[in-house]
Amino acid sequence: MLRLLVLLISCFISSSVLSNTIQQLETELNQRKFSRAAKTGLAMLRQQPQNVQTQFLTAVAFQHNKQPGIAERYYLQLIQSNPELPEPRNNLAMIYIDQGKYDQAIDLLITSLKTHPAYATAWQNLNLLYQGLASEAYRKALSKEKNPRSVMGKIKLSALTSLHNVNNLTTIQPAQPAKTIQVASAPIAKTEPVKTKKPPKVTKEQLIKPLQDWAKAWSQKNFKNYTKAYSKGYKGGKASHQTWVNYRRSRILKPGSIQVKLSNFQIKSQSSTRAIIDFHQSFKSPTYKDKVVKRIQLTKIGDSWKITKESTVAVL
Repeated sequence: MLRLLVLLISCFISSSVLSNTIQQLETELNQRKFSRAAKTGLAMLRQQPQNVQTQFLTAVAFQHNKQPGIAERYYLQLIQSNPELPEPRNNLAMIYIDQGKYDQAIDLLITSLKTHPAYATAWQNLNLLYQGLASEAYRKALSKEKNPRSVMGKIKLSALTSLHNVNNLTTIQPAQPAKTIQVASAPIAKTEPVKTKKPPKVTKEQLIKPLQDWAKAWSQKNFKNYTKAYSKGYKGGKASHQTWVNYRRSRILKPGSIQVKLSNFQIKSQSSTRAIIDFHQSFKSPTYKDKVVKRIQLTKIGDSWKITKESTVAVL
């Protein structure tokens, strides 16, 4: 009994000390003392190497202290041990963007949204990343074999410095004795199970057809059908949807034929209302031609699939 009491007291003290140290670590991060925060985090991890919050904050410290290799290692450990957390993926995506690994960064942000679909920061970062990749400056940098990081470096993305469900991850709490609850007996009413109607599964053909129709309208210079392929909120990096429409009109309806061919479709992720698709796009006009890897996000609006994001991720 005495040993158990000592053990419980020890656990309580360890938990209290760790909590105080985490507060210290958070304070150092807020004060931008990243080198000191990294040392504090390492000291804490020597005591409790499996503490999720400490691992994350230590990774944040190393990331901001310009030691991305160490931060990446901690983020990968967190992703493996706690796959439900979106924050390590979001921050690791920031590291990959700095390294020019844009495809891997997008995949991480997409996966983080699968774990927490309403996470606004991840959505914002993904949107900004798509806009950068879709910009003409980025495409020209790729085509002319310049460094596209000069374009992407202007995009300011948001890193995360806290875990939204940390209370569900800390486990340093003494066990509580179970309480006996007496329940008065009563007749149990029979209830019918609620039947929920599952949304119909979206096939690959259903997702590819809007893209083929989009490329066909583009090739035929059918500007009305071309713009109908996009959502009414699509801006394409411009100030407004109408500004983008006017810009595309000047590009597509100028004299000369256009030939757009799509191939090698790959569904990167999909749900009943959203899909992200990669494909090869071949473009040819009298004055310009190229072959690129495009990435498009389709969103179901009403009964139709509309383009809500578009980017060029590689030049072939």
